[in-house]
Parts: sequence; structure tokens; C-alpha cells
Amino acid sequence: MDNDFQWDSEERLDELRNKFEAMLNGNESFYFDTEEYEILIDYYQETFNDEKAQLAIDHACITHPGNSRVKIRIARQLATKGNFEKAINLLDEIERTEAAEMDIDIIMTRGFVLSLMMEHQKAAIEFEKALAIAEADELEEIYTAIALEYENISAYEKAMDYLLKALAISNDPEDIIFEIAICYELADQIEDSISFLSQYADNNPYSMAAWYNLGLSYYQLELYEKAIDAYEFAIAIDHSYLPAITSLANTYYNMGEYSKAIELYKESLEMDESDAHTICLIGECYEKQGDYTEALQYFNRALEIDETHSEAWAAIAVIFSQEGNYHTALSLIDKAIELDTINTEFLKVQAEIYVHLEYFERAKESYKFIETINPIDPDLWKDYAMMYVRMGETVKAIQVLKTGLIHLPADTQLMYRLAGILILNNSMKQALYYLETALSIDYDGHIDLISLIPDLLNYPAIVELIELYSQKS
Repeated sequence: MDNDFQWDSEERLDELRNKFEAMLNGNESFYFDTEEYEILIDYYQETFNDEKAQLAIDHACITHPGNSRVKIRIARQLATKGNFEKAINLLDEIERTEAAEMDIDIIMTRGFVLSLMMEHQKAAIEFEKALAIAEADELEEIYTAIALEYENISAYEKAMDYLLKALAISNDPEDIIFEIAICYELADQIEDSISFLSQYADNNPYSMAAWYNLGLSYYQLELYEKAIDAYEFAIAIDHSYLPAITSLANTYYNMGEYSKAIELYKESLEMDESDAHTICLIGECYEKQGDYTEALQYFNRALEIDETHSEAWAAIAVIFSQEGNYHTALSLIDKAIELDTINTEFLKVQAEIYVHLEYFERAKESYKFIETINPIDPDLWKDYAMMYVRMGETVKAIQVLKTGLIHLPADTQLMYRLAGILILNNSMKQALYYLETALSIDYDGHIDLISLIPDLLNYPAIVELIELYSQKS
């Protein structure tokens, strides 16, 4: 296998690169042997510097014409430019003419080319061939390469098998832990992820990757307190690891602890003060606290850094809408939608503003568009129905909610809302059916319905049914 970056030190690599780039600039002339050119080409290819990789190849071909190790790198370069057939043909030619010790480099490069061709199953099989002739210090790289190909075709169990093999022999396992966590997430095996990462962290308490990914797994299950503990362990290991700090802030945000979230977001800004997304999140925290003045300062600051930040435009629109300045809010949310045309949250804000302005036909268009994008959004159907209620068209509101229940047949929020509107429409029998169904699934959900339509408590049949299910809950 090639000796990517197998120099004595980074300093020597820097020295080699500086010499080559000085030669390119015409300052001096230097001789580089084959191994030095290999290292230069590998470096430029792996750092995606296509121009200098090609220049290194060109100089290597002049100095060492016909060298097979250079040819292998030419094949890799051809593949990165999309010349897959030429790359494969060149590798086949080298394989026919070169000694056996070259085989592993050819195999790995052919696997690389197949991967770029999106032939991930074939790439994995090619990489597997290398295992039979690999040296011990080459196995981790091969196991990881195979795993990534299986991951690309959603064969997560196979990917995991190879990642665990790589982990067992790795001297620097943090990247592998990240990849294992990704496999668990993609396979929707979050509980298994927690089990694995917890055990690994117990045995390797200084693994930042294990603690951080454990936090992510707990977060996905909304086990926020446990997520916080895991993130804090990760931060204790690496105080500068920005994703752990922002993930901890996100957790506090979701718990409604906005002051703690603000503190952490601001801490992350000390590392990256130009992060418009984090600045916007701080604004959202202030908005949640009702401090619109401070929130607007951060939203506008985010736009100063990135005027295409759609979330900031939408957030400002929401504040203006809440303050009753609907025309300004509408122009702002239109800007957000212009930047992100299929964001249903933005479209719902737009529809709500249309309703406030009594632009009902435009609101209908927005709701219908949302339906085409995300018909399983319960807020869509609730908001759409309430528009018709506002218009005094309860029959249409009922139709909307029944359509919503076709998409979300077990959604008790829609059932409760439908029951309430049916009562407003004097359809008590149907209302009691939907109310009882909802109460049997989620008794506490009726509280929101009563707060929305307090007059429901004036109906003895409604009160009786709620009391009946209070005894069963």
C-alpha cells in the first residue's frame, strides 16, 4: 500500500512541500526522488488541491517516466476528474505488468475509483481482496474503507462489523467511534447506540467521541438530563470542542432553560464570532424570553454576517407579526421563503399572517402548498381549520381536520380540535365520538381543547365524558 504521509514528522512534510512550491514559483530548482513525489501527490490529492496534485504528477512523470507508483496516482487523479474508464484501464495495465508487491496499491486504488463511480458494493468487494495481502499496520485503513462502502448502501450491520474490527486494532479510535455512532443513527438503533457508547465510555473514560456521541443519542430520545451529563464529560475532556458546547446549548434550549442556552451559545461565539446560525439561536432564546429588543439585535447581527440566513428573516417576521405589524412581517417572511422555498415552518408563518390580514385566498394557497410538501404536519391541519372557523365556515374546517386525520389517523390533537369544531357546528354525536376516542388515547390532551374553547364545559355530555375518563386515566 502507498506510504501516505509516512515521513518522520510534519516538519519534514512541510519542508518538502515548501521546496516543491518554491520550484513551481520559479525561485529554485530541486530534485525529488520517486518517494518524495508520491508523498507530494498523496498530500495534494488528500487535501483536495487538484491543481497542485496534477503539477506534482506532471513533474514526477518528467523526472521518473513510466514509474508504476506514479501511474497509480495518475489513475486516482483521472478518477477524481470523472475519467473512470481511463483510470480502470490504467490500473489493469499496471496489474498486468508489475510485480506482486504492487497489488495492494492497485486494489485499493481500484476500490477508490469504484466508490467514486457509486459502485459501492463492488468497491467493498475490491477492498476486501486487499485483506488477504495486507500488512498488520494496513488493516485499520482497509476495514474502515470497507465499512464506509457498506454504509453507503445502507448495509449498516456489515459496516458495523468492519468498524468494530478497525476499532479493536486502532491506536487512535476517536474517528471510528464517530462512524460507529453514525451507523447506529442511520440504522435507527439509538438504544443500541447508547448501550455500546456507555460501555465504551466506561472502559475508555477519556474518549471525547464516546461521550459526545452518547450525548447525541440521549438527546434523540429526549433524555435531556442524561444528554447534558454526557456533553459535559466531553467538554471536560476537550474544552475547545465546539460541537459539544453547541449541542449542550441546544439541549438547554429544548428544555426551555434559555438563559443557560444563551450563556453556552455566547461561549461558542468566542471560538467563532462569525457563526450566523449561533447568533440567530441566541436571538431565538431572547425571543422565547419575551425580550424582543435583544432578540432583534441578534437576528439583525446574523443578517449582517449572512444576508441569506433565512431563519433570521423568518424570526424577525414572527416578532413583527406578534406585535401586530403584519404588513412588515409579510414582506420579511416573503424574503425568508424566497431563500428557502419549501420550508414549511416559514410557509405556516406566511399563512398565519395572511389570515390576520384577512387575505384568505392567499392563506389557502399557502396551506395547500404545505400539504403537498408535508401532509403529516399536525399544525398545518389545525391552523388551516382555524382559518375557516375565523371565516365562519365550520363545515370546511371539519373537512380539513378529517383530511388531516386521513394522514395522521392517531393524532389526538386533531381529534380534540375536530370534536370542538363539531360541537360549534351542532354535531354533538360526531363530536362525542371523536372526543371519546381522543380521551381514550391521551386524556390530558383535553386540557388544551378546553383552554381553546372554554364554552365546551357548558355542555353536560362533554363534562360527563371527561369525568368518566378521568377515573380511567
